[in-house]
Amino acid sequence: MDRCDECGFIYADHGPGSVADEIAGLGPRFGSVLAVPAGSPDLHRLRERPAAGVWSPVEYGCHVRDVLLAQRERLYQALVEDEPDFVPIYREQRAVLAGYGDEDPGRVAVEIGLAAGLTARAFGRLGPSDWRRTCVYNFPEPSTRTLLWLGQHTLHEGEHHLFDVGYSTGSGLR
Repeated sequence: MDRCDECGFIYADHGPGSVADEIAGLGPRFGSVLAVPAGSPDLHRLRERPAAGVWSPVEYGCHVRDVLLAQRERLYQALVEDEPDFVPIYREQRAVLAGYGDEDPGRVAVEIGLAAGLTARAFGRLGPSDWRRTCVYNFPEPSTRTLLWLGQHTLHEGEHHLFDVGYSTGSGLR
């Protein structure tokens, strides 16, 4: 995967010099959507699924938080092991097991900010040869990928789900 036709993300537009800062920027962007005051009428909207099979904004936020943390661990694994094969995060099962839909959107916004910062710092520490290290990424099918691609894909996950949240809220957020 080098581009996403659904959200318009082009992997090659995000290189080693920018991907870490762009990942860090996901925190405030999700925060602007999810950080609503307690008792706000928007709280219900953030927990509501707009259609069958479409997650709510808070569920997308929880997913992005967990993806950021998983990708950070995968990055470290790929820096230690030669061409590691990553375990899946079981996204659908995790959403149910962790109760994504019941989480507090404001807390999730803070957690995304923390996860984005930690993940961005990890990618920001990579040297030129590190970006070329490889791993086996198993989604959507097993493929050998570089750590640059891993960083780009991490950013894509956040960008794509901001697109999804914009769809689910009707805000057109990108």
